[in-house]
Amino acid sequence: MSNPPQAYATDEDREKRSAEVLQELVPSPDGPGCAAAVGRRGNVVWEAGRGKADVATGRAITPATVFDMASNSKQFTADAILLLAGRHRLALNDPLSKFLDNAPAWTRSVTLADLMHHTSGIPDYQDLLEDKGVKLTDPAGQQEAITAVLASRPEDPPGRRFSYSNSNYVLLAHVVEKVTGTPFPTFIQREFFTPLHLRMTLAPATEVPGKAKSYDEKGGSFTPNSSPWKQYGDGSVQTTPGELVRWADNYRTGRVGGTQLLAGVTEGAVNTGGVLSARGVKEGRYGAGIVLLPDKSLVHRGDWEGFHSTFKVSPDRNTAVAVVCNVEPPDSLPAANQLLDIWTK
Repeated sequence: MSNPPQAYATDEDREKRSAEVLQELVPSPDGPGCAAAVGRRGNVVWEAGRGKADVATGRAITPATVFDMASNSKQFTADAILLLAGRHRLALNDPLSKFLDNAPAWTRSVTLADLMHHTSGIPDYQDLLEDKGVKLTDPAGQQEAITAVLASRPEDPPGRRFSYSNSNYVLLAHVVEKVTGTPFPTFIQREFFTPLHLRMTLAPATEVPGKAKSYDEKGGSFTPNSSPWKQYGDGSVQTTPGELVRWADNYRTGRVGGTQLLAGVTEGAVNTGGVLSARGVKEGRYGAGIVLLPDKSLVHRGDWEGFHSTFKVSPDRNTAVAVVCNVEPPDSLPAANQLLDIWTK
């Protein structure tokens, strides 16, 4: 008779095993590392850090260490669009051209839903800027990215297939600014961070108090990694894993946006066709800045200049995990899966 799946009788057992998962992910505490957190219905039930937030000074990673959440920021951008749709300020089937001055002809065929679900066919602005000779070590802001995108053309007809592109979310941030007349970071702060009491900042390429430095690793040595690029919408939320799992409770409660926003998170989600397999997401449908897996859990990954984040919400939306690192880990998704298993059994 086979043994039943392991259960964790007490939170003390769960905390012990969770610490072991983090230690397995970060074997040595002497270099850069990771922090992780687990939330239940909006409360942080476990969090820890291992490794160095700053190798030069020896500053340790703790639960209070701030990381760049990279593409895990996209869910806030998508939810801002859903929030405005719920207020009848825009519609998901609106063409991109509606929100642009001197719009290129091709933008009449791209809808906001195409941007949200990565079916616009628009090339990634990071590639476009680099093709123009703009290096990651050169200054480049939001307008430079948008100008490069609008000077290009979709590589596929809009709506044909899923193709992940950061350009989509930079453009969605522009739409929010155009509709509201408010800077995008200010809108996100006012509509999401403040009402949910989240200690989060949307600040591209900015040092914030308590933030980790990010690193590249080669041959066991670590080189600081940073870029002066200042785009937003596709990334740039700065926070801790504990705050990210507190945010996850909005997927259960709909405190911001209500049932209409919650429905919009997964309505119209498109098959990723294995495009995200390199990020460990072999099956799934891309919704509003987050992937819906076959078991109904939500997941997203983020990678930017040495920062890496994995965020996952349980199928019943009661439990969430976040694993964030300041150097590329072996793979943080299995660790996130393990933590979710530990705290949902």
